[in-house]
Amino acid sequence: MYKLYNVKAWGSMGVHFLLEEMEVPYTNIWMTAEQVRAPEFRAVSPLGYIPALGLPDGRGLFESAAIVSFLVTAHADKGLSPAPGSAAFGEFLSWLHLASGLYTTMNIKYDAGFYGRNDAEAAHITARVKEKCDALWAILAARLEAEEPWFLGKIYSALDTYVFMLSIWASPSEAALHGKFPAIARLAKGVRQRPKLKAALEAHGVMEVKN
Repeated sequence: MYKLYNVKAWGSMGVHFLLEEMEVPYTNIWMTAEQVRAPEFRAVSPLGYIPALGLPDGRGLFESAAIVSFLVTAHADKGLSPAPGSAAFGEFLSWLHLASGLYTTMNIKYDAGFYGRNDAEAAHITARVKEKCDALWAILAARLEAEEPWFLGKIYSALDTYVFMLSIWASPSEAALHGKFPAIARLAKGVRQRPKLKAALEAHGVMEVKN
């Protein structure tokens, strides 16, 4: 059985949603920010990041896109991605990793003080990060507009919940992102309406759009 190391409204949401959609057995281990930062957690996640997924044989996985890629391959029968090895699966991975790049870019704003030598530089970095994020959101929104209702057209996949997770953290707000990119708003609405996700959405406190 898998072990999901989970923090409410953090990056473990995407994996949590995927496990619920797949209906595969797992143990949900709720953690606090302090527990995640503790040195002991580095044995599970070397960078001390969430999410982390414990495997039945005792090994652990980290990095959200890697965990998603593993799960959709290990449980291909659940249909949360195209068939592994197919051209469509390659396309799925390309968009998943583009979204993962957005995730990494979004996180820079929380560490702007680390990258900048002073407050002015940190402010400049934060502004440029927002520009980059907007550019990546525009690419994702254009894909959705071309394929709707989901990133793979009529096929709902793990990519949809992953991008939905990112949209919750958008700057200055999820609601503002929806106003700028209506296709993302429609995606978020569709994900929130999925019955299998109701309990997980409520647990993370993300059932409603944040202003």
